[in-house]
Amino acid sequence: MSRVLITGCAGFVGRSLVERMVRSGHEVWGVDRLDLKDFAGSGYLTGDLTDAEVVNEIVADTRPEWIVHLAAQSSVRDSFDRPAETIHDNTVPALNLLNSIRTKSNRPRLLAIGSADEYGTVAVTDLPVSEDAPESPNSPYALSKLIQSQCCRMFASHFGVDVVIARSFNHTGPGQRDTFVLPSFARQVVEVKRGHREPVMLVGNLDARREFLDIDDVCAAYVALLQSGRTGETYNICSGTSHRVGDLLDRLCELAGVEVEVKVDPDLLRPVDMPDMRGDNAKLTNGTTWKPRVRIDETLQSLLDYWQTETVDAKGTN
Repeated sequence: MSRVLITGCAGFVGRSLVERMVRSGHEVWGVDRLDLKDFAGSGYLTGDLTDAEVVNEIVADTRPEWIVHLAAQSSVRDSFDRPAETIHDNTVPALNLLNSIRTKSNRPRLLAIGSADEYGTVAVTDLPVSEDAPESPNSPYALSKLIQSQCCRMFASHFGVDVVIARSFNHTGPGQRDTFVLPSFARQVVEVKRGHREPVMLVGNLDARREFLDIDDVCAAYVALLQSGRTGETYNICSGTSHRVGDLLDRLCELAGVEVEVKVDPDLLRPVDMPDMRGDNAKLTNGTTWKPRVRIDETLQSLLDYWQTETVDAKGTN
Protein backbone atom coordinates (compact mmCIF):
# COMPACT_ATOMS: atom_id res chain seq x y z
CA MET A 1 0.00 0.00 0.00
CA SER A 2 1.08 3.58 -0.68
CA ARG A 3 1.74 6.60 1.55
CA VAL A 4 -0.70 9.29 0.38
CA LEU A 5 -0.86 13.03 1.06
CA ILE A 6 -4.29 14.62 0.48
CA THR A 7 -4.59 18.41 0.43
CA GLY A 8 -7.97 19.90 1.24
CA CYS A 9 -8.70 16.77 3.27
CA ALA A 10 -11.29 18.54 5.45
CA GLY A 11 -13.55 19.24 2.48
CA PHE A 12 -16.42 17.22 1.07
CA VAL A 13 -14.38 15.15 -1.38
CA GLY A 14 -11.31 15.08 0.86
CA ARG A 15 -13.11 13.39 3.73
CA SER A 16 -14.61 10.75 1.46
CA LEU A 17 -11.27 10.06 -0.23
CA VAL A 18 -9.45 9.76 3.10
CA GLU A 19 -12.00 7.21 4.34
CA ARG A 20 -11.78 5.17 1.13
CA MET A 21 -7.98 5.07 1.15
CA VAL A 22 -7.76 4.23 4.84
CA ARG A 23 -10.19 1.33 4.30
CA SER A 24 -7.96 0.12 1.47
CA GLY A 25 -4.93 0.01 3.77
CA HIS A 26 -3.05 3.10 2.56
CA GLU A 27 -1.09 5.31 4.94
CA VAL A 28 -2.96 8.60 4.59
CA TRP A 29 -1.74 12.05 5.60
CA GLY A 30 -3.91 15.13 5.29
CA VAL A 31 -3.35 18.85 5.13
CA ASP A 32 -5.86 21.68 5.36
CA ARG A 33 -6.27 25.15 6.82
CA LEU A 34 -8.91 23.97 9.29
CA ASP A 35 -8.31 22.62 12.79
CA LEU A 36 -9.63 19.11 12.15
CA LYS A 37 -10.34 16.95 15.21
CA ASP A 38 -11.62 13.73 13.63
CA PHE A 39 -9.10 12.95 10.89
CA ALA A 40 -9.31 9.26 10.01
CA GLY A 41 -5.81 8.84 8.61
CA SER A 42 -2.29 8.48 9.99
CA GLY A 43 -1.55 12.17 10.50
CA TYR A 44 -3.03 15.61 9.96
CA LEU A 45 -1.22 18.88 9.31
CA THR A 46 -2.45 22.46 9.12
CA GLY A 47 -0.79 24.82 6.71
CA ASP A 48 -1.20 27.54 4.12
CA LEU A 49 -0.36 25.98 0.75
CA THR A 50 0.17 29.40 -0.82
CA ASP A 51 3.40 29.50 1.22
CA ALA A 52 6.12 27.68 -0.76
CA GLU A 53 8.20 26.93 2.34
CA VAL A 54 5.23 25.37 4.12
CA VAL A 55 4.50 23.16 1.10
CA ASN A 56 8.12 22.07 0.81
CA GLU A 57 8.24 21.15 4.50
CA ILE A 58 4.99 19.16 4.29
CA VAL A 59 6.14 17.17 1.26
CA ALA A 60 9.55 16.56 2.82
CA ASP A 61 8.12 15.50 6.19
CA THR A 62 5.38 13.17 4.90
CA ARG A 63 7.44 11.65 2.03
CA PRO A 64 4.35 10.60 0.07
CA GLU A 65 4.32 8.30 -2.93
CA TRP A 66 1.03 9.85 -4.08
CA ILE A 67 -0.34 13.37 -3.61
CA VAL A 68 -3.97 14.27 -4.32
CA HIS A 69 -4.41 18.03 -4.61
CA LEU A 70 -8.00 18.85 -3.71
CA ALA A 71 -7.50 22.13 -1.83
CA ALA A 72 -9.36 24.91 -3.64
CA GLN A 73 -12.00 27.61 -3.49
CA SER A 74 -14.69 25.51 -5.16
CA SER A 75 -17.66 27.87 -5.57
CA VAL A 76 -18.26 29.30 -9.04
CA ARG A 77 -20.68 31.85 -7.59
CA ASP A 78 -18.17 33.04 -4.98
CA SER A 79 -15.46 33.34 -7.63
CA PHE A 80 -17.37 36.19 -9.31
CA ASP A 81 -17.35 38.08 -6.00
CA ARG A 82 -13.68 37.31 -5.27
CA PRO A 83 -11.98 36.73 -8.65
CA ALA A 84 -8.41 37.69 -7.72
CA GLU A 85 -8.49 35.71 -4.46
CA THR A 86 -9.95 32.66 -6.23
CA ILE A 87 -7.29 32.68 -8.94
CA HIS A 88 -4.53 33.12 -6.37
CA ASP A 89 -5.80 30.42 -4.00
CA ASN A 90 -6.42 27.91 -6.79
CA THR A 91 -3.15 28.29 -8.66
CA VAL A 92 -0.32 29.16 -6.25
CA PRO A 93 -0.70 25.98 -4.11
CA ALA A 94 -0.54 23.81 -7.23
CA LEU A 95 2.58 25.62 -8.42
CA ASN A 96 4.17 25.20 -5.01
CA LEU A 97 3.42 21.47 -5.03
CA LEU A 98 4.76 21.03 -8.56
CA ASN A 99 7.95 22.90 -7.75
CA SER A 100 8.45 20.99 -4.51
CA ILE A 101 8.02 17.64 -6.27
CA ARG A 102 10.49 18.76 -8.94
CA THR A 103 13.23 19.05 -6.33
CA LYS A 104 12.59 15.75 -4.53
CA SER A 105 14.59 12.62 -5.23
CA ASN A 106 11.60 10.29 -4.71
CA ARG A 107 9.30 12.42 -6.93
CA PRO A 108 5.80 11.41 -5.82
CA ARG A 109 2.94 11.16 -8.30
CA LEU A 110 0.57 14.15 -8.16
CA LEU A 111 -3.12 13.96 -9.05
CA ALA A 112 -4.32 17.53 -9.67
CA ILE A 113 -8.08 18.00 -9.50
CA GLY A 114 -9.48 20.28 -12.19
CA SER A 115 -13.00 21.02 -13.37
CA ALA A 116 -15.25 20.54 -16.38
CA ASP A 117 -15.81 24.31 -16.16
CA GLU A 118 -12.45 24.66 -17.89
CA TYR A 119 -14.22 23.79 -21.16
CA GLY A 120 -16.48 26.83 -20.82
CA THR A 121 -19.63 27.08 -22.90
CA VAL A 122 -20.02 23.98 -25.07
CA ALA A 123 -22.64 23.73 -27.82
CA VAL A 124 -25.16 20.95 -27.38
CA THR A 125 -24.09 19.61 -30.76
CA ASP A 126 -20.54 19.12 -29.38
CA LEU A 127 -21.64 16.95 -26.44
CA PRO A 128 -20.45 14.78 -24.86
CA VAL A 129 -17.28 16.82 -24.41
CA SER A 130 -13.99 14.96 -24.59
CA GLU A 131 -10.55 15.88 -23.25
CA ASP A 132 -9.37 17.25 -26.60
CA ALA A 133 -12.17 19.85 -26.74
CA PRO A 134 -11.03 23.50 -26.71
CA GLU A 135 -10.81 25.17 -23.32
CA SER A 136 -12.61 28.48 -22.83
CA PRO A 137 -13.31 29.26 -19.15
CA ASN A 138 -16.14 31.69 -18.44
CA SER A 139 -15.73 32.23 -14.68
CA PRO A 140 -12.80 33.16 -12.43
CA TYR A 141 -13.08 29.69 -10.87
CA ALA A 142 -12.84 27.98 -14.27
CA LEU A 143 -9.90 30.18 -15.25
CA SER A 144 -8.06 29.28 -12.05
CA LYS A 145 -8.49 25.57 -12.77
CA LEU A 146 -7.32 25.95 -16.36
CA ILE A 147 -4.18 27.76 -15.21
CA GLN A 148 -3.56 24.88 -12.79
CA SER A 149 -3.96 22.35 -15.61
CA GLN A 150 -1.59 24.25 -17.88
CA CYS A 151 1.01 24.44 -15.12
CA CYS A 152 0.73 20.69 -14.58
CA ARG A 153 1.23 19.95 -18.26
CA MET A 154 4.24 22.25 -18.43
CA PHE A 155 5.90 20.71 -15.35
CA ALA A 156 5.28 17.23 -16.77
CA SER A 157 6.78 18.01 -20.16
CA HIS A 158 9.69 20.28 -19.12
CA PHE A 159 10.61 19.02 -15.65
CA GLY A 160 9.48 15.40 -15.77
CA VAL A 161 7.06 15.77 -12.86
CA ASP A 162 4.73 12.77 -12.63
CA VAL A 163 1.38 14.56 -12.62
CA VAL A 164 -2.04 13.42 -13.83
CA ILE A 165 -4.96 15.85 -14.28
CA ALA A 166 -8.49 14.86 -13.28
CA ARG A 167 -11.13 17.09 -14.86
CA SER A 168 -14.19 16.50 -12.67
CA PHE A 169 -17.78 17.15 -13.72
CA ASN A 170 -20.56 17.81 -11.18
CA HIS A 171 -20.57 15.38 -8.28
CA THR A 172 -22.50 15.13 -5.04
CA GLY A 173 -23.23 13.03 -1.99
CA PRO A 174 -23.67 13.11 1.79
CA GLY A 175 -21.63 15.86 3.42
CA GLN A 176 -21.62 18.29 0.50
CA ARG A 177 -22.55 21.85 1.51
CA ASP A 178 -26.10 22.97 0.81
CA THR A 179 -24.79 25.86 -1.27
CA PHE A 180 -24.71 23.25 -4.05
CA VAL A 181 -27.92 22.47 -5.86
CA LEU A 182 -28.82 18.88 -4.94
CA PRO A 183 -27.86 19.12 -1.25
CA SER A 184 -29.88 22.35 -1.11
CA PHE A 185 -32.89 20.61 -2.62
CA ALA A 186 -32.52 17.60 -0.32
CA ARG A 187 -32.30 19.77 2.80
CA GLN A 188 -35.36 21.80 1.85
CA VAL A 189 -37.35 18.65 1.02
CA VAL A 190 -36.49 17.13 4.42
CA GLU A 191 -37.50 20.35 6.18
CA VAL A 192 -40.84 20.36 4.34
CA LYS A 193 -41.42 16.73 5.29
CA ARG A 194 -40.79 17.51 8.96
CA GLY A 195 -43.02 20.57 8.92
CA HIS A 196 -40.08 22.89 9.58
CA ARG A 197 -40.62 24.77 6.30
CA GLU A 198 -43.58 25.80 4.19
CA PRO A 199 -43.91 23.53 1.11
CA VAL A 200 -42.21 26.13 -1.12
CA MET A 201 -38.83 25.56 -2.79
CA LEU A 202 -36.52 28.38 -3.85
CA VAL A 203 -34.74 27.27 -7.04
CA GLY A 204 -32.50 28.45 -9.84
CA ASN A 205 -32.61 27.20 -13.43
CA LEU A 206 -34.56 23.93 -13.33
CA ASP A 207 -34.27 23.31 -17.08
CA ALA A 208 -30.47 23.01 -17.09
CA ARG A 209 -29.19 19.48 -17.63
CA ARG A 210 -26.13 18.41 -15.66
CA GLU A 211 -24.17 15.34 -14.64
CA PHE A 212 -24.19 14.40 -10.97
CA LEU A 213 -21.68 11.64 -10.35
CA ASP A 214 -21.82 10.05 -6.90
CA ILE A 215 -18.96 10.88 -4.54
CA ASP A 216 -18.11 7.17 -4.19
CA ASP A 217 -17.59 6.91 -7.95
CA VAL A 218 -15.50 10.10 -7.97
CA CYS A 219 -13.16 8.82 -5.27
CA ALA A 220 -12.84 5.47 -7.05
CA ALA A 221 -11.88 7.33 -10.24
CA TYR A 222 -9.17 9.30 -8.41
CA VAL A 223 -7.65 6.10 -7.05
CA ALA A 224 -7.78 4.51 -10.51
CA LEU A 225 -5.88 7.48 -11.99
CA LEU A 226 -3.24 7.35 -9.26
CA GLN A 227 -2.72 3.71 -10.18
CA SER A 228 -3.02 3.80 -13.97
CA GLY A 229 -3.24 7.35 -15.32
CA ARG A 230 -0.64 8.50 -17.85
CA THR A 231 1.76 11.30 -16.86
CA GLY A 232 0.80 14.71 -18.24
CA GLU A 233 -2.62 13.52 -19.42
CA THR A 234 -6.08 14.91 -18.59
CA TYR A 235 -9.03 12.64 -17.80
CA ASN A 236 -12.70 13.53 -17.58
CA ILE A 237 -14.33 12.26 -14.37
CA CYS A 238 -17.94 11.88 -15.44
CA SER A 239 -20.81 9.47 -15.97
CA GLY A 240 -21.61 10.53 -19.53
CA THR A 241 -25.28 11.04 -18.62
CA SER A 242 -26.94 14.37 -17.80
CA HIS A 243 -30.20 14.93 -15.93
CA ARG A 244 -32.65 17.83 -15.98
CA VAL A 245 -32.26 19.57 -12.62
CA GLY A 246 -36.04 19.94 -12.25
CA ASP A 247 -36.52 16.21 -12.76
CA LEU A 248 -34.07 15.49 -9.95
CA LEU A 249 -36.01 17.82 -7.66
CA ASP A 250 -39.22 15.99 -8.57
CA ARG A 251 -37.55 12.67 -7.81
CA LEU A 252 -36.31 13.88 -4.41
CA CYS A 253 -39.88 14.89 -3.59
CA GLU A 254 -41.18 11.49 -4.71
CA LEU A 255 -38.60 9.63 -2.62
CA ALA A 256 -39.46 11.76 0.43
CA GLY A 257 -43.21 11.63 -0.18
CA VAL A 258 -43.81 15.39 -0.26
CA GLU A 259 -45.35 17.90 -2.67
CA VAL A 260 -43.92 21.40 -3.04
CA GLU A 261 -44.41 24.64 -4.92
CA VAL A 262 -41.32 25.92 -6.73
CA LYS A 263 -40.31 29.58 -6.98
CA VAL A 264 -37.33 30.91 -8.94
CA ASP A 265 -34.87 32.89 -6.80
CA PRO A 266 -32.86 35.29 -9.03
CA ASP A 267 -29.93 35.04 -6.60
CA LEU A 268 -29.64 31.34 -7.49
CA LEU A 269 -29.25 31.96 -11.23
CA ARG A 270 -25.71 31.88 -12.60
CA PRO A 271 -24.31 34.77 -14.67
CA VAL A 272 -23.40 32.18 -17.32
CA ASP A 273 -25.35 28.95 -17.76
CA MET A 274 -25.59 26.23 -20.41
CA PRO A 275 -28.68 24.20 -21.35
CA ASP A 276 -26.74 20.92 -21.08
CA MET A 277 -23.32 19.67 -20.04
CA ARG A 278 -22.09 16.09 -20.08
CA GLY A 279 -18.71 14.50 -20.62
CA ASP A 280 -17.13 11.63 -22.50
CA ASN A 281 -15.47 9.22 -20.05
CA ALA A 282 -14.04 6.82 -22.65
CA LYS A 283 -10.44 7.81 -21.96
CA LEU A 284 -10.87 7.03 -18.26
CA THR A 285 -12.81 3.79 -18.71
CA ASN A 286 -10.46 2.54 -21.46
CA GLY A 287 -7.29 3.47 -19.57
CA THR A 288 -8.27 2.13 -16.13
CA THR A 289 -10.61 -0.41 -14.58
CA TRP A 290 -13.02 2.35 -13.47
CA LYS A 291 -16.72 2.39 -14.33
CA PRO A 292 -19.51 4.46 -12.73
CA ARG A 293 -21.50 2.16 -10.44
CA VAL A 294 -23.87 4.25 -8.29
CA ARG A 295 -27.33 4.92 -9.75
CA ILE A 296 -28.75 8.44 -9.49
CA ASP A 297 -31.65 7.27 -7.29
CA GLU A 298 -29.15 5.84 -4.79
CA THR A 299 -27.36 9.19 -4.71
CA LEU A 300 -30.59 11.13 -4.18
CA GLN A 301 -31.65 8.80 -1.38
CA SER A 302 -28.28 9.14 0.33
CA LEU A 303 -28.67 12.93 0.28
CA LEU A 304 -32.10 12.70 1.87
CA ASP A 305 -30.80 10.27 4.50
CA TYR A 306 -27.94 12.63 5.32
CA TRP A 307 -30.19 15.65 5.84
CA GLN A 308 -32.58 13.56 7.92
CA THR A 309 -29.75 13.34 10.44
CA GLU A 310 -28.21 16.76 9.96
CA THR A 311 -31.35 18.93 10.08
CA VAL A 312 -32.22 18.88 13.75
CA ASP A 313 -34.20 21.90 14.86
CA ALA A 314 -37.42 23.60 13.87
CA LYS A 315 -35.60 26.31 11.99
CA GLY A 316 -33.74 23.77 9.88
CA THR A 317 -30.30 24.65 11.21
CA ASN A 318 -27.77 22.05 12.28
